[in-house]
Amino acid sequence: MSDHWNCPTNIGEIENPDGLGVFSDPGCQDVFWVYIKVQAGRIADIRCKVLGCHSAVACGSALAELTKGKTVDEALRITNEDVLRALGGTPDPADPRPNLGADALHRAVFDYLARTVPSAGWTFWSQAVGEVTRVAEVSEGVPPAFPRLSEITVFPRFAPALAKIEEATHLWILWWMHGLPAEARDTLEAHPRGDENLPVKGVFALRSPARPNPIGLRLVRLVERQEHRLLVDGLDARPGSPILDIKPWTEGDAPR
Repeated sequence: MSDHWNCPTNIGEIENPDGLGVFSDPGCQDVFWVYIKVQAGRIADIRCKVLGCHSAVACGSALAELTKGKTVDEALRITNEDVLRALGGTPDPADPRPNLGADALHRAVFDYLARTVPSAGWTFWSQAVGEVTRVAEVSEGVPPAFPRLSEITVFPRFAPALAKIEEATHLWILWWMHGLPAEARDTLEAHPRGDENLPVKGVFALRSPARPNPIGLRLVRLVERQEHRLLVDGLDARPGSPILDIKPWTEGDAPR
């Protein structure tokens, strides 16, 4: 078992934090307050105040250690499973599912973003609801119809939004193409499929990944759902791509 159980650190408050998140888990009654200070896009300092059992305090200690020094984006990817791994398992066998604190951390980051992002109607921020965690390796030369299987992991706090999704045969997936170079967002015109023999078109008339907002859109077949994980066929996103939204395909989506 880690030292977070016997010697927890980073427990307390930060005066005038850049972001504050509070989360209460109705299942275990623990309450987390997460305070963060952000410098140059990184979590420079973090403190956790915990109202709950000894296990929850250990979770707060591990969460703070995992988060400090991470970018804001990386902090949003920290899950309760990451905290549990850092602890080496649940500290108290009598309390198998303590509030692990990741939800409060994410709310602190959202609070920071809400304070710092301009509130103009044409500028806004969006939170990821999950990410692409695995993509099957496909060898070169396989038929185009060969299944390209991908795993989408929806963050646990959004798991209720998946209720009955297995009733859909296909899903629309929207994701952020995080691997696209920043300068590609200035591209407004391009050759279709990069073929310079074809006339230039505006990117709104193309499926080019280079565009002002690199949002990917794909219709995929839902192969299987396992709790908050989806196995899909046909997604061309990379591992680590943040998932922005998931929508079921309906017959109304077919062209008339």
